[in-house]
Amino acid sequence: MTDNRTRLYNGEWILTSVLLDRAERFGSERAIMSHHGDLSWAEIVDRAARIGGFLLELGVKSGDRVATMLPSGIDYLGAWHGIMWCSAIDVPVNNEYKGLFLEHILRDSGAGVLIVDARWLERLQHIELAELKHIVVVGGSDVDLPPGLARHSFAHALGADPCPLTPRTETDLTYIIYTSGTTGPAKGVIHNNRSSLNYIQPFVEGLDLTDDDVCYSMFPLFHQMGRSACTLTAFWVGNPVVLRESFTVSGFWDDIRSSGASWMGYFGAVISFLWNQEAAPGDSDHNLTRAFGASAPRELITGWKERFGVNLFETYGSTEIGLGSGLGSGLPKLGTMGLPSRRVELQIVDENDMPVPANVVGEAVWRPREAYAIFQGYWNRPQETVNAWRNLWFHSGDAGLLDEDGYFIFKDRFKDSIRRRDENISSFAVEESVRVQPGILECAAYAAVSDVANTDQEVMIAVVPDAESKPDVEALFHVLCETMPRHAVPRYLRFVNELPKTPTQRVQKFKLREEGVTDDTFDREAMGIFPSR
Repeated sequence: MTDNRTRLYNGEWILTSVLLDRAERFGSERAIMSHHGDLSWAEIVDRAARIGGFLLELGVKSGDRVATMLPSGIDYLGAWHGIMWCSAIDVPVNNEYKGLFLEHILRDSGAGVLIVDARWLERLQHIELAELKHIVVVGGSDVDLPPGLARHSFAHALGADPCPLTPRTETDLTYIIYTSGTTGPAKGVIHNNRSSLNYIQPFVEGLDLTDDDVCYSMFPLFHQMGRSACTLTAFWVGNPVVLRESFTVSGFWDDIRSSGASWMGYFGAVISFLWNQEAAPGDSDHNLTRAFGASAPRELITGWKERFGVNLFETYGSTEIGLGSGLGSGLPKLGTMGLPSRRVELQIVDENDMPVPANVVGEAVWRPREAYAIFQGYWNRPQETVNAWRNLWFHSGDAGLLDEDGYFIFKDRFKDSIRRRDENISSFAVEESVRVQPGILECAAYAAVSDVANTDQEVMIAVVPDAESKPDVEALFHVLCETMPRHAVPRYLRFVNELPKTPTQRVQKFKLREEGVTDDTFDREAMGIFPSR
């Protein structure tokens, strides 16, 4: 490991303490670079203190929940750390959420304040807002709010008097991040200061980050990849962060070169998209040397190093356990997601929770090797927390195996979720959104193979229509585009007379997946129907 690591944080494991240390040591140095402007370490602290003060004026108390629905950028940084500053709990919301998806998170979390970008205000007009009392709007909008909600300007909040930092402990809660809700409504994953910072340690250690490195993040800050794996890791090491709202093939390498980025996260489709661009003599003319993620096509990993000069590290992780394997725990092994992290213990078990031999597929179960190495449970769901921790192991719902050398190989998801462009999509939530439409008796949502990369998936629905009022496919697709998050809108639709079921009436989705995209399947994209951005 290199000795050029003089900027590493070495204090109490509290998010605001990390930020204060960075500001005291590196004050005016640039910490964040975004298309919306840059921020120094000192400016992040100033914004946090002002937003924190404004939230206190609204009556926010320690432990209250404040939801954030913002694009990645300097405003998100101010909101996120302002919530931490006044000892409230951040509830990051996926920017794509609308309808029942959004309503559930706001209701379940009990958030009293929502900090939201103006472009998404209209989504609040069509849902029940439960305990929400205050809306803080970033940007301008003429959209009217539902009755009973107080409207505030984020610009005004930035002008508030800075408040003193509210003292926190390592075990105080920091945020509640909602899962995709694979077999039911999305669950809020609870993290405290200690587990939030434990989450980033494998990246600090495994990427061998130095004082001279620059992080590049194309992930949203409501996602653990953008929030923790990239941004918080960079904060701990003292690296500046290049924040981008999303990935685009066009101009990607020019952006990498101009920003000086040296490490980043990825999802599998990114690797395929960039590989498929025409090779050029300057493909390796940049500072990027390592990247981590999941689902990169195995056959491209070696080629990526040769062509672009970038080492790809395949990893396994989740919102609950953080990084489970793949960094900081031994040399990479092609075709695997690495050795388990030193922070956690991994077993592969059968349906009776008994360990299975090497190279036998079972469920991956995890437990921490130290206090607060992983999450603390599900918000307001004690029974589901207990169920997930059956026999004192956290059950991931993922199928995999350990090879003869102890390397983890991910196989499939026991849970009924769909993975598209690095987003886990709840089949339950998709079905709920489709089922309420006229003319639909039953619906099942499941994964179909994407034509982008064999590691990606598309959302497909099998619909049992009402024989007397069968829905028009084009009209149905348009309605779903308007009422569902963009990434969750089904691409494929197939009408069926009945859904395959077990004797206990559980839908046998494996049969639908096996049938795949059939000749009688409607393809929304082929019909020219796309959700608006």
